[in-house]
Amino acid sequence: MANADSAGADRGAAGASEAADLAVPRLSIRCSDGAYTVMSPPEMRPDLTMPMDMTPNVKIMRYSNDGSIFAWNNGGRVNAVNTATGSLTQHFPRPKCVAIAISPLNTQLATWENYSVKNGARDGQGGGAPNVVIWSMETGEKVHAWINRAHDNWEPQWSSDEKYCLRCVSNEVHFYDASDYTKGVVKKCVVKGLSQFRLAPRGGPCTLAVFVPSIKGAPASVRLYHESNFERPLCNKSFFKAEKISICWNKQGTACLVSSATETDTTGKSYYGETNLYYLSVKDGMSAHVQLDKEGPIYNFDWSPCGTVFAVVYGFMPAKVVLFDSKCDKVFDFGTGPRSVVQFSPHGNIILLAGFGNLRGEVQFWDRKTFKMINLIHAEDTTAFEWCPDSEHLVTASCSPRLKVDNGFKVWHYAKGLVYKKDIKELWSVAWQPVPDGTFSEKPIAKVDAKASAAAVATKTVYRPPGARGTESTIKLHHNQPAENAEPAAPLSKAALKNKKKREAKQRAAEKAALAETGIALRKPSAEQKAAVAMIAEHEAHAAAKSAASDPVKDLENKIRNLTKKLRQIDVLVQRQEAGEFLQENQKEKIADRPRVQHEIDSLSIKLEALNSTT
Repeated sequence: MANADSAGADRGAAGASEAADLAVPRLSIRCSDGAYTVMSPPEMRPDLTMPMDMTPNVKIMRYSNDGSIFAWNNGGRVNAVNTATGSLTQHFPRPKCVAIAISPLNTQLATWENYSVKNGARDGQGGGAPNVVIWSMETGEKVHAWINRAHDNWEPQWSSDEKYCLRCVSNEVHFYDASDYTKGVVKKCVVKGLSQFRLAPRGGPCTLAVFVPSIKGAPASVRLYHESNFERPLCNKSFFKAEKISICWNKQGTACLVSSATETDTTGKSYYGETNLYYLSVKDGMSAHVQLDKEGPIYNFDWSPCGTVFAVVYGFMPAKVVLFDSKCDKVFDFGTGPRSVVQFSPHGNIILLAGFGNLRGEVQFWDRKTFKMINLIHAEDTTAFEWCPDSEHLVTASCSPRLKVDNGFKVWHYAKGLVYKKDIKELWSVAWQPVPDGTFSEKPIAKVDAKASAAAVATKTVYRPPGARGTESTIKLHHNQPAENAEPAAPLSKAALKNKKKREAKQRAAEKAALAETGIALRKPSAEQKAAVAMIAEHEAHAAAKSAASDPVKDLENKIRNLTKKLRQIDVLVQRQEAGEFLQENQKEKIADRPRVQHEIDSLSIKLEALNSTT
């Protein structure tokens, strides 16, 4: 019986693996032509299962966390469809909605629209209506609503089991019973000065991180609280220089990273203000300031899906990328380069390092286990990107209004390079359909397609003047440091090393001889200087060859003509001198040179007569 159970379990595991391999990622596009979905690369054909809304006013689109619900607003209403069947699940009368959130179990949908006051009335006096509304996905009815003027931090946050729905008010976090909002606030987390919070993505009792900004010279702080005790925080980290922050929990909800920033840098070193990164742990209450060994802003950071390591991009360009562990100790240094983004693949087996925005779009893929670079591509003018859930493909997009021209998206394979490209007149956003964990199995790292990689790497080069082309530039704006495991250059052979020593000894002997003879030390010429000398030598050789091939009679006639012209100019100066006119020193030198010019004319005339007589 045990063997039969084991065999059944093996068949079930094999079936799950096969189902994972048959899963197909989808990509949704929102543009001026409407919203539609396409299938996985390389075909990228339209997905006929999903509805196509060709309304040219699709304001927003959003998938649920598990990808089973797709919602969008077409300017008339908010629609929600089942992605498995494509059938309409529910619709909501919110034509002005510009943001959507869906609860973890897909039972509720929240909408936000810009707050407005009608007829000049004030709040509480028949004025503006609530602009945040929570709807039931089953009935389509409104279950709760409130006013949230700012778009920042507007989203209600549900616990993973949807037991509670949380929202932030002045100095408090309110807990609502998500199954019955008529009960009102069932719990409160009261923290004086609280302005922002983030719920941990974990099951069981709620854990939340709250932010208290600096007030009257007191330091700002981030505190972690457990649902069972809001009086005593699990962890507390205080710091200065924090006008705004962002809180990022790891996938397991056991630790969070807090990035703080100020609008201006009091030291004047950075245009972007001052930034810092802090680590807070739920398990042991540990809090630490992540020590970064290069000055400059923090551009980006990301947790590994395993939740035990995180990567940070920081420092003035060329930026540095370092992987840290849960004790904030360095695990691996990726060196420096033109980078502004780091992101783990959904399975955590590949790390993406990229330079988007104002940078030239260089994208590197690194193997998380071996810390070896897998491939390098170039995705210029990228304003948005996202990993595909299969951890193999990546979409990069040039979207409006960030870029008004050359809109479109590209789909890449980390090893094969560019797979698909689509130009769109006005693209607003793209998004992969999320999938539950385990839908796609992790695959071994693929071998790089050298041909496709070379085609993807081809990019525009810097302009160089004709005289400097084909030579190595000695000018470097930045010096990129290699990764810590970069292999050193291969050692020279015995013969090559011997020849190198001979060349260096010969160079030193020449320098000593020149120093003894002229008293001037020789300097080794640069590549540009060598190129210039070679170009001058080539020009002189060409001129000499041209002169040798020319007619000697015509050459003598030209020389005599030029010298005769010079002689006439000297005679004019002589007349001016005899008239008592003041002459400059260089003019007097020309008069003194008259006998030599006359003698040269006579000599050349004799040679010309001799040549004419022989011909």
